[in-house]
Amino acid sequence: MLTESVIETANEASRMQATEPTPSEVSPAMGQLIRIVGHDLRNKLGVMKNSIYYLNMKLGRGDPKVQKHLRIMEREIANANRMVSDLMDFALSKEPVRRQSDVKAIVAEALSQASLPDGWETAISLDDALPPVMADVFQLQRAFTNIILRVVEGVPAGGKLQITAREQNGFLEVGFGSAGLTIPDENLAAAATPLASAGGTSLGMAVSKMLVEGHGGTIGVGRLARDGTMFVVRLSLLSKGEKKHERESKHFDS
Repeated sequence: MLTESVIETANEASRMQATEPTPSEVSPAMGQLIRIVGHDLRNKLGVMKNSIYYLNMKLGRGDPKVQKHLRIMEREIANANRMVSDLMDFALSKEPVRRQSDVKAIVAEALSQASLPDGWETAISLDDALPPVMADVFQLQRAFTNIILRVVEGVPAGGKLQITAREQNGFLEVGFGSAGLTIPDENLAAAATPLASAGGTSLGMAVSKMLVEGHGGTIGVGRLARDGTMFVVRLSLLSKGEKKHERESKHFDS
């Protein structure tokens, strides 16, 4: 459960975000450079991943310490790959390709992609009758995954990841938080901004902000009812007119 300060904090965060760089400020030359460097880095990370796979086959089954360090290397390569993707997404933003989407399925895939480290458990509370949302499934999943990672990185010791989703006054609110994610009150509004560094990945949050705003939504932050912090993605739901149009379009296509 969230406190009523979430929306107020989200508004303050939006004002702070207005002063930060956006993808539109990236020059074409810089975008091209990022594309080239990102492609090259991905190739090198792929080589490293293949080498770890080989070492895992040859060495990983016997020594527990070797297994542990190979897992660490695999995790860090995955993190590096994600950072490259985030950088390219931020510099080379694309318009979302929207379709009627199941929020529960998007949340499930985002959680799977996040690959929670040891020491974490999940508590998921999604309303049973969540309506569909018009969204680019891939983009929204990426945004959710990055927010989950922001929560996890803010609690190095591990804990319980809380995920909620509900319909509220014509909006879909999807929350990701943890009782262990403690952010001082004076930093709470800034915590949802891309350049904040309170235990999270700034670039990942920048990409999440870009993707969510591309859907006409916002990212806010607020307190859990008892303790901790939760990031909240707020998206407009399909109106009755849009639902009717969607049904008519499907009928016409068939």
